[in-house]
This record gives sequence, C-alpha cells and structure tokens, in this order.
Amino acid sequence: MNLTLQTIPSTVISEIFCLQKFDGIVLDTEHGCFNNESLYSCIQVVTGMNKKCFVRITDFNKQLIRMCLDAGVTGLIFSTIEDEEIGDRIIKYCNYPSKNGKRGMGLVRQNSWGQKNLDEYEPILMAQIETKRGIQNLNTIKKCKFDYFVLGPYDLSSDLDCPGDWENEKYCLHVKMMCDILPREKLGIFIPTIKQIEKSHNVRDHFSMIVMGMDTDFLKSGMEKIDYEVFS
Repeated sequence: MNLTLQTIPSTVISEIFCLQKFDGIVLDTEHGCFNNESLYSCIQVVTGMNKKCFVRITDFNKQLIRMCLDAGVTGLIFSTIEDEEIGDRIIKYCNYPSKNGKRGMGLVRQNSWGQKNLDEYEPILMAQIETKRGIQNLNTIKKCKFDYFVLGPYDLSSDLDCPGDWENEKYCLHVKMMCDILPREKLGIFIPTIKQIEKSHNVRDHFSMIVMGMDTDFLKSGMEKIDYEVFS
C-alpha cells in the first residue's frame, strides 16, 4: 500500500493527490493545521474519489477519534505509541461493542446515515513507533490488535540523538530490531521527502505499507526547479 502525507488543510490538495497513483492519503493532524471542518471535508473528498483515507492523530483524543471514524475514514494512525496500555485503550475505543470495543454508535456518514449495518465497519488501525522506548516495548505492544506498526524515522533518529542520520549505527540497529520483531506485512514506514525516497530503494523488502512524500515537500521541490533568472 502506497500512501502520501497531506498537511495543508485544502480539499484541492486532497483532490490533486487522489488523481495520482497513490492508494490513498494520510491527513496529518500532528504537524498539519486542520480544524474539524477542513478535516471532515478532506475525508469526504478522498473517500468520495474511492481512495483510502487515513488520519494521523497525536494523542488519545476521544472527540477527534470519534469524528474521524464517524466521517468514514479508512483508518487511523496513532503517533508515538510506547506501551501496551495505550494501545489497548485505542483499540477498544475505535471498535464497536460487537467487536469487544467501546465505540459509541450513531447515524453518521460512515454508515450512510443509518442505511448500512451500523456495526460492520472495522477501521484499519496503525501504531506509529518512533522512540527508543517504543522499540524496546514492541514485543508487548504487538499484542494489541493493530493492523500495522509504522516506523517514524525522523523522531526515532532524534530520540537516538542522531537526527536524520540514516547510516547511524544506533538508528540502523533499532530499525533492524523492529523488522526482526514484526513480519513485513505488518510493517509500515514514513518517508516524507523526495530526497529520502530516492535513497530508499530497498525499503519495499522490509515494509509493506509506505507513506511517501508530503504536500509541502512536493511544493518546495517543484519551486526549486524553477529558473527564476528567466524572469529577471
């Protein structure tokens, strides 16, 4: 599964991304500046164009989780998961009681305002692993029923005091630990910049889900290619 990251709260960006070859979009509430209305609108555009739509969430925010699920997202990505306790809380809150969860039920966009079976929806849930503690606790975190465990390379390298140094021995060791603990079909990774994508030729060998590129980097890279001297 190939996804890309959207941080700019614009339905136009969502639509342009959906016209590309990505399987879907990750709407980023961690580093983006979405409000509830813009987030809901972008979810409508992405799912309306038959693409997968995920939202990355910073913490256990019940109101935001509920709104995204009710809007009909394909799934949610939870940032900085470090222990089994928070993982279990997330899984329970995102599923209906019929799936051993605690999610409230309403007539919402996800079930076509009550026209579909109310409890048939099972969102794809992902735990983002991006700290040394998260890697060290991965054997217990994996007991939670997350569909994917997603490596956050920038935060992990920063936590290991080697920000952006992908050849660093400590960083490589922790990535290997993650790949040894979990099967490829459960592993995902964020590769946000074009330069990093170009250096990650063998990433598909280890990760089955890749979030590649982001709106701001695509814009910046496009601007860098313009020869401004033509206009001077």
